[in-house]
Amino acid sequence: MQQNRMKMKKIVSIIFALVLTATFSYQLEAQTFGAPEYMKGKLVLGGNADLGFAGNCFYVGVAPQAGYRLTRSLEVGARIGYDLQYYWDYYGNYYYHYFAGALYANYEIFGGIYAEVEDEEMCCLFSGTNQGPVATQWSNNVFVGGGYRQYYDATSYFYYSILYNLSWDYSYNSFTPYASPFVIRVGFCKGF
Repeated sequence: MQQNRMKMKKIVSIIFALVLTATFSYQLEAQTFGAPEYMKGKLVLGGNADLGFAGNCFYVGVAPQAGYRLTRSLEVGARIGYDLQYYWDYYGNYYYHYFAGALYANYEIFGGIYAEVEDEEMCCLFSGTNQGPVATQWSNNVFVGGGYRQYYDATSYFYYSILYNLSWDYSYNSFTPYASPFVIRVGFCKGF
């Protein structure tokens, strides 16, 4: 039942991405939407990092990405990520190591505003006090959402995005670093 639900969410997100791309690609080159004409390079490298402390939990993460601009507005690429969450309480210490790989596509609609879809596979390795061997849990996360690019110069931009995880399930949230279905990202990319 759970697998069928996850497959259906993945199919819906892929259809959403295709419809979004087809809708906005009509007369794509004739429009003034997308990256500025002076934006150099088709290869885009960058990513984001995070660091935080809340109560008895410490976390740190890094997520580099590489993309390719198919047109001024359409970018496709891949992202890898690592997150560490360290949690402690009266009973001991616990470590969650999250390794992720994702494919994404985003389409700039107008003036830096873009829509995005992403499919992420994630592996969680869990260990802790009074825990036997390391436990492993796999999960799939499908994100849809959008954001804003603030162009810095002819080769780089900052991005701010909010994504919704279609696959988020409260019962499995202990094995993902996402505390809610909404994910906010802030990062930097440079074109080459």
